[in-house]
Amino acid sequence: MKLPVIRQLPSGNWFCQLRLDGRSISITEDTYDKCQAKAMAYKTGILKARREPLSITLGAACDAYIDARRDIRSPTTIQAYRTIRENCYQDMMSKPLSQITEKTLSLAIQREAQRTGRTGRKLSAKSIKNSAGFIRSVLEENGVQLGRVAMPEVKRRVVRIPDPGDVIRAVKGSDIELPCLLAAWLSLSMSEIRGLTKSKSIMNGQLYVAETVVRVKDPQQKGKQTDVRKEGGKEELRSRVLDLPPYLSELINHVDGDIIVPLTPRQIGGRFTRLLEAKGLPHMSFHQLRHLNASTMAMLGIQKEIAQERGGWKTPHTMNQVYTHTFDAQRKAADEKIDAYFSSIIDPAPPPDPLRNANKKLTEKQKHRIYRLHNA
Repeated sequence: MKLPVIRQLPSGNWFCQLRLDGRSISITEDTYDKCQAKAMAYKTGILKARREPLSITLGAACDAYIDARRDIRSPTTIQAYRTIRENCYQDMMSKPLSQITEKTLSLAIQREAQRTGRTGRKLSAKSIKNSAGFIRSVLEENGVQLGRVAMPEVKRRVVRIPDPGDVIRAVKGSDIELPCLLAAWLSLSMSEIRGLTKSKSIMNGQLYVAETVVRVKDPQQKGKQTDVRKEGGKEELRSRVLDLPPYLSELINHVDGDIIVPLTPRQIGGRFTRLLEAKGLPHMSFHQLRHLNASTMAMLGIQKEIAQERGGWKTPHTMNQVYTHTFDAQRKAADEKIDAYFSSIIDPAPPPDPLRNANKKLTEKQKHRIYRLHNA
């Protein structure tokens, strides 16, 4: 009888996952032998997965779910899971899975909607939806299938983004000009910017967005955070190649060391906020520079598929079509158009002299008269 691979989790427990009758069954035990024996019991029918009482608590099920994914999910995703486990739905965590119903989860979601976070504000509908999605995934992995549960409506917020020119002029010459331009000009996220290095990210005048650096809680030091470098972005499309404009290339050349932006997210975000305040511009987060980039590309009439490729955005209707509808000539033209726009802000051309071209058509007598009037 073939059993799935049994492996030891970082917690020290042993884990394996079975697939029986279309259902995923997770087994977590404190020894290898117990885990193997329970897996064989399921396989031989000694234990009936669909009929056995679900005595494990939601909290224990969440812990097993997180442990099973520590090596296959990003550090930020694991941290998000752990945050939900430690802060959300606390009145449900001690309940056995057999006692959790649609009504139980619905009431818990309503209580979450009234709860306030660290800032003293009520949790956003998006946060509640994400945390409920995690709980449902844990329940489904353990065979608890619930019907539809009402969620708070995620309302679309109208975000006021300042004029691109005002923002670019505000950051020009500052110590965070480079990260701000990488976000506003090339649509890089904070983690992508912090993952750039001269040795791996730049080649033949192009920028390779293939590594990210995320900041997560340090498991060894409570309350402190540490940087984790990883290959690839949040989504597959986030790994991409962009032409590096000469102005940005020059800024990078002036950076000491291999890491292009060595600042922390807090340093970048705080300095960006203070720059906007000093210039009297509306508040915007550093991440909203990516929104500014998207709005700029829409303003310039950039083909939607090309804009999505440049920004690495993933949407259901373009995921499988974006490369099909992107042509090299169009992409090059789009890159040049965007570079020309931002370059005109960085280094505006002097206004033309109205008499420069006119003088070519004037007679010598007329030129002499203009000269006399000008020097009178």
